[in-house]
Amino acid sequence: MVRQPSESEFAESELESLDEAVDGSAGSRRQFLQLGAMSALGFAGACGTTPPGDDGAAGAGGTGTAAGGTGAGGMGTGGTGTGGAGTGGSVSTTGGTGAGGTGAAGHPAAGTGNTAGSAGGATTGGAPGTGGSPATGGAPPQGGMGGSSAGQSMGAGMGGTGGTGGSTGGWKENNYTPLPTQPAGTSGPSNKKVPDPFKFIDGTRISSKADWEKLRADLSAKLQAAVYGPKMPPPDKVEASISGGTVTVKCTVGSKSGSFTFTIKGGGTKPSPAVIRCASSGCPFPSSVATIDFDEHAIAAENKMWPTTGLVTTLYGNTAAKSGSDICWAWGASRIIDALEQLGPDASGINTHALATTGCSFAGKGAFAMGAFDERVALVVPQEAGSGGAALWRVSSAEAAKGQNIQEATEIVGEQNWEGKDFHDLFSGKSKTSAPVDMLIADQHFLVAICAPRAVLVIDNDIDWLGPLATYAGGVLGQKVYEALGIKDRCRVSVAPNHSHCQFPSSQQAELTAYINRFLLGMSGSTAGDNTLNAKNSTIKTYTESDWIDWDTPTLGGSLTWDPFAGK
Repeated sequence: MVRQPSESEFAESELESLDEAVDGSAGSRRQFLQLGAMSALGFAGACGTTPPGDDGAAGAGGTGTAAGGTGAGGMGTGGTGTGGAGTGGSVSTTGGTGAGGTGAAGHPAAGTGNTAGSAGGATTGGAPGTGGSPATGGAPPQGGMGGSSAGQSMGAGMGGTGGTGGSTGGWKENNYTPLPTQPAGTSGPSNKKVPDPFKFIDGTRISSKADWEKLRADLSAKLQAAVYGPKMPPPDKVEASISGGTVTVKCTVGSKSGSFTFTIKGGGTKPSPAVIRCASSGCPFPSSVATIDFDEHAIAAENKMWPTTGLVTTLYGNTAAKSGSDICWAWGASRIIDALEQLGPDASGINTHALATTGCSFAGKGAFAMGAFDERVALVVPQEAGSGGAALWRVSSAEAAKGQNIQEATEIVGEQNWEGKDFHDLFSGKSKTSAPVDMLIADQHFLVAICAPRAVLVIDNDIDWLGPLATYAGGVLGQKVYEALGIKDRCRVSVAPNHSHCQFPSSQQAELTAYINRFLLGMSGSTAGDNTLNAKNSTIKTYTESDWIDWDTPTLGGSLTWDPFAGK
């Protein structure tokens, strides 16, 4: 497989001749369309047994002549954070007001409350000081519960109150716990239609928005069983450090350990939003968004091997024997986020509630998995990922059966180890006309769907090899989950007219800008709009929904238990 070294190295004459060679060999077409591993600037991610919670809120200092007291961590349903210290009153006959410090991030262990404030100045007759306000703890269920408040007064001052527990969800790698058991194997009964994304593993259908996190976990488990192989759990121990813009992380699983690095560059006002770029590629983001580049091959190599080589195999051994490189890269991205959370915004300069992923071609497949399988990623922007991105296997197979030169299931398993071992075994040695895609218990619209309630913008190109119609179908069917949840404007698919592979066209800039502005930069503006399809190079050309589904979109009541963009 020939890899694309850089976009600038393409000769225009070569691009034109390849675009004209629709009937040429699949091999040469495939070689051209594979985006090469660009020179990455390093990779690392912090690895922890449980994700830390949100930062604690600032505690108010005591007023009066005495210090704010010490409060133990308050009772909470989840983890507790460490409250900030309140400073004592200044020298005054009425008592001054001291501002509290900022609470630290919630931690899996029992949290402590506000630390003691400094003593107030000596006065006579000062009013009693009030204690610091609670610090917000980490989100359950990872965190422990703190003790009750135990204020300690000095003189006439009142003690600080304890920290409170965190909210019931959000900003975790997986918001639903315990995670469901993955279905056994890749295949199930024959189903020519695209699987229903509103069904739980037990076959029942969702009836309330409040059940989305459970359904999302089930869809994720189906995808891992059918396509990707299992995503390994977080390591036992994380040790992250930063020097300049380079983060070094040591991950430990049992008696095994390994380290890797990633780099942070640019960004606007700190803490800054950031985009994690697979293979240093993907859609263009503005300079106000920091870039995080990493070497995905340090995590898992593309070498047609199961298990592959790299850090995941070093740490997990045969436990990861069925995991493809895409799901291993998703594990690596989660460790990057762990590292950023552990370092905190003061050290990293990054706002961990404003993260995106992007990448193009093979890296688009990886970037999609990186964002979809971690709920701490606010915006997912895969570019020209084709099969293994949003493109439905069932539609790609149908296009291939009509003579389209397209990357589909039987081809992709011989090209690389992006998908899992069970997927490989199901399609290896099969012809395009006998590909058992009807046996898959999941299809790629599940990948779009599990990004909800976060945002996803699928960027693609009318190149036959990429499967423009298959990508469009995966995008619009995944968007039906967003529609049922009442957040349709957080999902869109854009298939532009044919242009050079991985060259971002100006026609898609407005959509990209709107999504970045709203979901990363917190700006107002609409992201509602029609999906766009250009499929001149598809053998099917027209998307007819009834050809692909036999299920409807339910009307769901209630509200989401976690919404990262509530009120935005």
